[in-house]
Amino acid sequence: MKTLEDILRKRSSPALLIGNGINRYQNTNGSSSWESLLQQIARAQNLAFSQNQLKEMSNTEFFDILDLARPGDDRSDLQRKFCALMDSWQPKSHHSKIVGWARSRSAPVITVNFDENLSQAVRAKYHAPKARKGFTDYYPWTSYFAESEIATPRTSFAIWHAHGMKRYSRSIRLGLTHYMGSVQRARSWVYGKKGIRMNAKESLSNWPGANTWLDPLFFSPLLILGFGFGKDETFLRWLFLERARLHKIRPEWKQQAWYVTNKSSGNRDRSPFFKALGLQMIEAESYEEIYDNPAWLP
Repeated sequence: MKTLEDILRKRSSPALLIGNGINRYQNTNGSSSWESLLQQIARAQNLAFSQNQLKEMSNTEFFDILDLARPGDDRSDLQRKFCALMDSWQPKSHHSKIVGWARSRSAPVITVNFDENLSQAVRAKYHAPKARKGFTDYYPWTSYFAESEIATPRTSFAIWHAHGMKRYSRSIRLGLTHYMGSVQRARSWVYGKKGIRMNAKESLSNWPGANTWLDPLFFSPLLILGFGFGKDETFLRWLFLERARLHKIRPEWKQQAWYVTNKSSGNRDRSPFFKALGLQMIEAESYEEIYDNPAWLP
């Protein structure tokens, strides 16, 4: 069984898919979790939920409930409020090591986080090719952070924000309605006449998502860390199902993917789900082994 160190030292480097675990690591007060931020918004609205009640809601449902609880004349922007709660967040040394590894290997980085800790860690510049057809601050999927503009997302270092970015509060995907909007936007790129599935059948490689983070997600080897991949991750789960279907149509396009987890997280029962998606589970002994692994260093 491969270890995280084995993969990091491979000559052919995978793209990284990074979740909020990277921000929660070494955060002693628990303020870097999405649950904590949503609870702060709930308290500001004078709403109180017990722990048992919170267990019955996914984070996406929690956000939608907070949105529904606002008075009819309340025009405040919950996405903007959520972003404001991240203003004090700063990258730590492990952010720099992990993103530095990706930069040295010309590996793409896809994150579901909204903050800019990853880009700040290596002082990557923001690139917004607004001239490209289809740019919208609701779905800034062609925007990224990098040292310079890139031409090939699947083989170039850039940091992409799959669920939106803090600087565009309307892009933040927090509620179930937001996730469904993302699926709706991407569905035609997958199933349309010029979509990725039709291209796979006709041996073509150009498709509508070729200049977005979806390209490395479908076509690059992937290393996933800090991402819970829970049942509420409807958008990413759908994309990985489509990735597996694409590989079934064109087996020669298949790329390896690894899901890194801590043994104490109790994810072994999820292995059939991961196996069906083409993901190999890697169990680390500790979070330190994940985020402070010496193999992240050049």
